[in-house]
Amino acid sequence: MTHPRPAPSPTPPRWPHCGHGTTLEDPVGCRGIHVPGHIMCLAHLADADRDAYLASLTPGADIDHRGTPFTQRLLDPLLNALRDPTTRLPRLGNARFDSAIFKGNTWFKSATFEGDAGFNAATFKGDVGFKSATFKGNAGFNAATFKNNTWFNWAIFEGNAGFESVIFEGNTWFDSATFKKHAWFDSAIFEDSAWFESATFKDSAGFKSATFKDSAGFKSATFEGDAGFESATFKGSAGFKSATFKGNAGFKSATFED
Repeated sequence: MTHPRPAPSPTPPRWPHCGHGTTLEDPVGCRGIHVPGHIMCLAHLADADRDAYLASLTPGADIDHRGTPFTQRLLDPLLNALRDPTTRLPRLGNARFDSAIFKGNTWFKSATFEGDAGFNAATFKGDVGFKSATFKGNAGFNAATFKNNTWFNWAIFEGNAGFESVIFEGNTWFDSATFKKHAWFDSAIFEDSAWFESATFKDSAGFKSATFKDSAGFKSATFEGDAGFESATFKGSAGFKSATFKGNAGFKSATFED
């Protein structure tokens, strides 16, 4: 089942935006933030200007591409410009992708986010891979939509991790992920299988009012802080075999339908 988002809002974003492709139905047009020194977003910047911008980036640079529509052919050169010359892996500073639209497959595998990472209200239309990514600051994915399969296996969240009201439409894997601070999945919707096997939550973990419409696997997961599953709904099988709860575990008003 898909969850269509509302039609484009007639209210422009709070950042200076591109405006490309305005129509009577969408007078705001492209909501991508201006590339520094230009009046267009990265997607609609002239090729020469885009190349110059990418050439100016160095590993660990702060980037801001809120509202920008990305294809894989646009994202790959951006990440290539941020690759560490020693590890050959992307290294980003503060990264702002709030409300961005990722049209194809999106791969941040083994990337390091040295600052805060913002993907709030972003839309991922293809497969998404954050396998082995490291988030050293806070990671925000609140109200994001993942329309296909999503991998966060072995990801490390050193700051707070926000996944509140996220919609995962495909299979979702957080196997062996480590959350060192607070992790919130309150009101998240998992349309397909959700796997948190061997995941480690070192601080509080919130799944209040989350909905699991297929299998939910927490086998061998470790909850070192409080774990809140109050009012969560499990429509498929829910597996907590060998899970460890070292803090309080709240399942009040949770529903298990299988």
